[in-house]
Amino acid sequence: MKLYGKLSDAELAIRLYDGDEAAYTEIYNRYWALLYSHSRRMLRDDEEAMDVVQDVFAAFWTKLPEFNDSGALKAYLFTAVRNTTIKLINRSKHKDNYLTSLAAFMEEGEYATDNQVAFNEFVRQVEKEVANLPPKMRQVFEMSRNDGLSHKQIAEKLDISDHAVKKTINRAIKLLRTQFSLFFLYLLLVLLRLF
Repeated sequence: MKLYGKLSDAELAIRLYDGDEAAYTEIYNRYWALLYSHSRRMLRDDEEAMDVVQDVFAAFWTKLPEFNDSGALKAYLFTAVRNTTIKLINRSKHKDNYLTSLAAFMEEGEYATDNQVAFNEFVRQVEKEVANLPPKMRQVFEMSRNDGLSHKQIAEKLDISDHAVKKTINRAIKLLRTQFSLFFLYLLLVLLRLF
């Protein structure tokens, strides 16, 4: 049995190019925690950091880059995680900026009937997707967002831990984000056409 843990990055890269899956597994095990920590520091979100690292390793496996020196593998992985994390942050900022400008636009009262229809459809869609959440998740989410309760208050009312409340809200937000990606695009196109 080969002792992959004792191999250098350069040796692992050579074996990887020869189709050795065990070399990929060693690279994954060697760098996963470090890359996760790197992304987590920037995102401050455990699940998103895990997603970033998984995406980087999936892309790494499907499209193996060429490495010329022993330090290149580590540098490549850290750079890929940093770039993927920055893209995620920028995407999130664009959504936040768009929603902020939409809210300001609505408050000024300068919207046309078509814009109001689009906004009403957005509100209807939000309510529909929240109603489709699993019952316990919906209850925790609505207590947080509609009733304005803190994680601690929700935990006390439902007799669960603060951590469980936070995790449930994060999962609900992640599910809702997935559902709204296409709808945001539609709403943006409608609003841009009207300007």
